[in-house]
Amino acid sequence: MKIVIVGAGAIGRFFGGMWGRGGHEVVFVEKDPEVVKVVNEIGIQFMELGDAKSDAYPTVQAGATTEGGSIDSCDLSILAVKGYTTAAATRSISHLVNSRAPILTIQTGLGNIETMAEIVDKENILGGVTFHGATSLHGSKVRHAGLGKTLIGELNGGKRERVELVKEAFDESDIQTTVSANIIGHIWAKGLVYSAINPLTAILRLKNGQLVEKMESIALAKRLIDEGKLVAQAYAVQLPQDDLYDWLLEVCRNTAENLSPMLQDILNSRTTEIEALNGAIYSMGKHKGIAAPIHQTMTDMIRLLEKWGTGREFGI
Repeated sequence: MKIVIVGAGAIGRFFGGMWGRGGHEVVFVEKDPEVVKVVNEIGIQFMELGDAKSDAYPTVQAGATTEGGSIDSCDLSILAVKGYTTAAATRSISHLVNSRAPILTIQTGLGNIETMAEIVDKENILGGVTFHGATSLHGSKVRHAGLGKTLIGELNGGKRERVELVKEAFDESDIQTTVSANIIGHIWAKGLVYSAINPLTAILRLKNGQLVEKMESIALAKRLIDEGKLVAQAYAVQLPQDDLYDWLLEVCRNTAENLSPMLQDILNSRTTEIEALNGAIYSMGKHKGIAAPIHQTMTDMIRLLEKWGTGREFGI
């Protein structure tokens, strides 16, 4: 299978490396020319989960380009970018998308599918969520930082041959994957869980596992989830399970050594995806008359961190 991945960040590199080792052809569309150069020259350098070695090692050759229009065909396109670039990313490879070559989002957050559907036929969009953790390192290096399940599915919950073929490609690459008849519910559930994990770890400067070491941070995370569930109910979203607290604990423990994407962005002075998580939950709740003040506060605090960075030194 020829797979085009838009975005060579942490999760894009992780999946690209795994698919490449599974025997699939991988091509990245990435806006950073330096990353494109390294991927083309070296490939994806992959540090295995639990590997204590300091140097990553090449595991797969991959192609990369800054211009999606230079690719003439593929079997599957994948969006692995932050929510604020979804529109541009979809446009960059929209010519590749058709009923036999769908586009799959594995992004974290809400609103991505709606944005994609303004550019490509919604019938050709697959939804996906993954709970694997990954940390991007220098160049094309990536560290697998946590195991987790991966789910994909047709947006309407139906069963089609193409989604089974995508599942086979995942499974062949040691990414055990389940086809879900309620992928929208899973996307919301992940959004609610990560709207608790990501901003709190970014603000507190914690690894995922540290977040659940203190009752105070667990309690605040639970309040964020509770607010988000009220918004989901207002939109008639069928969550895959009522108690998302167990998911929160499971994700934090399975990715205990991982730095959340939002923390990685703050530490590297990059724009975060807060608008697709807490910002989206707050805005969608406001539209339905549902108050979400904690999500609003998290959004405002992350915006401030984006402006101020790691803060000032006072020489004390």
